[in-house]
Amino acid sequence: MFKVGILLVLTLATAASSFGQTVKGSEPSADTLIVLQRGACEQRCAVYRVAIFADGTVIYEGRHFVRQSGLIKSVIPVEVLNNLTHDFEAAGFFQLEDNYGYANKEHCESIDAGEPTAILTFSNHGRSKTIVHNHGCIGRATKQLTELEDKVDHAVGTVKWIK
Repeated sequence: MFKVGILLVLTLATAASSFGQTVKGSEPSADTLIVLQRGACEQRCAVYRVAIFADGTVIYEGRHFVRQSGLIKSVIPVEVLNNLTHDFEAAGFFQLEDNYGYANKEHCESIDAGEPTAILTFSNHGRSKTIVHNHGCIGRATKQLTELEDKVDHAVGTVKWIK
């Protein structure tokens, strides 16, 4: 009985240390999801949503002022998703504010009306965060968010559907 107890403790300790290492990594997990939704603006900006799943599956939904409206299914290589996941982690996405813009002007050096809003969601290893980013809010963190949003667009190749 004593040996079984020791074996159980060693097994749990090994599993716990492996779990801790997995959670801290920037590799995508089975629950990985990246969603970018771009909203309207005064200049007829493209309105669409794109979702990237853990296996590289992409679902695009074009709504307004896009070349292709409706749903389109696509795939990106898992390596591209790995790079995106790393970019989100490197940017400290989970430590950023939930809102940059009119609802939270504190981090805006300036704010301009009429700019589009992007909503960016990142889920990975049991953590999930959504950030609402009004592009009229200018600041250091918003520059980082714009870069992440653009990386999602680039990784998926949304330009073929929106321009």
